[in-house]
Amino acid sequence: MRHFLATRQLAAIALLSVQAGLATAAAWLIATHFLGREAPVFAPVAALATIAAATGQRTRQAVELLVGVGLGITVADALLYLVGSGVWQISVVVSSSIALSMLVAGRSGAMVSQAGATATLFATLAGNQRSLELPRIIDAAVGASVGFLAVALLLPLDPLRAVDRAARPFFTDLAAAIHNTAQALATGDRNLAMRALNSLNTIDTDSTRLNEALRAADEAVTIAPWWRHRRHRYQQYRAASDQLDAFAIDIRVLARRVATLLEYHEPVPPPLHQAVDTLGDALTHLHHACATARAAGQTRQAVLEAARLAGHASRHPTYAFGETVVLQIRSAASDLLRATNLTPEEANHLVRNAATEPDSKR
Repeated sequence: MRHFLATRQLAAIALLSVQAGLATAAAWLIATHFLGREAPVFAPVAALATIAAATGQRTRQAVELLVGVGLGITVADALLYLVGSGVWQISVVVSSSIALSMLVAGRSGAMVSQAGATATLFATLAGNQRSLELPRIIDAAVGASVGFLAVALLLPLDPLRAVDRAARPFFTDLAAAIHNTAQALATGDRNLAMRALNSLNTIDTDSTRLNEALRAADEAVTIAPWWRHRRHRYQQYRAASDQLDAFAIDIRVLARRVATLLEYHEPVPPPLHQAVDTLGDALTHLHHACATARAAGQTRQAVLEAARLAGHASRHPTYAFGETVVLQIRSAASDLLRATNLTPEEANHLVRNAATEPDSKR
């Protein structure tokens, strides 16, 4: 596994290096030969900045870069016209550019740094030459466009592989916690319930990694023609991920309520642990559906079975925490159905019908 990850990392580094080298050279050639620029510094700089931006954020980075270039050049040009060039003038120009960019965009790193860097270059290299704002902005636009083309066309890595790798621990760990919670209910083992609850501490990190991978995949399947055919599978993952954060919160509350129920030795209706266990099965089915771009029929079937079992359990003698466990199962079931692309109204309606289904009907 380590060898595989190292190989993937080296491949990513090699790809990024080739993209950066070719893009900066191409941006320079276009600006000099087709636009007639003598020293188009901003074209290769913009190309490099676009490629070097965090994966999944290149569109925003390019926009911020262009706005930063425009602010830096405009402020520098205006101030140099008023105060002339020199050491202290450079300080005034750069400070003013950064202050203005922060007023416009808060602390957006790309815009602020680009405005400052552009103002510095302009103040030190451009001297008192006037009317350079538009040509420099065009240079930056050319460079950003070339950077996008390099990312799209120069053999980008399969974006869904990264999503699959990021999704695996999230789905696997969350499903394991659900099954352990069900086992704790079945055996009355509060310590196991607490271990299941504590295991959920890594879920937020897993969710963050999955969302980062999805942002990168969105960029790749949108701008890279090689991966347009993966867009359906990306959208299936995206739809699921948008709801799974809420589902994970449901499970965390559910595990905590189960631990408290066992601490107070409340009665556990026989179907309750089965309902929780079936919810874990449903999550596994959803993972398989996303990974293979298949329909979510098995997921929905398992979710509704969990809701039916929870409804069955609610008709047994239960106390306060037992009732809250039943309600959390129903809430989690609704969120998991929404992860299969159902509307909130459709999900709630199906869960409500399943939970009120007569016990004798299967």
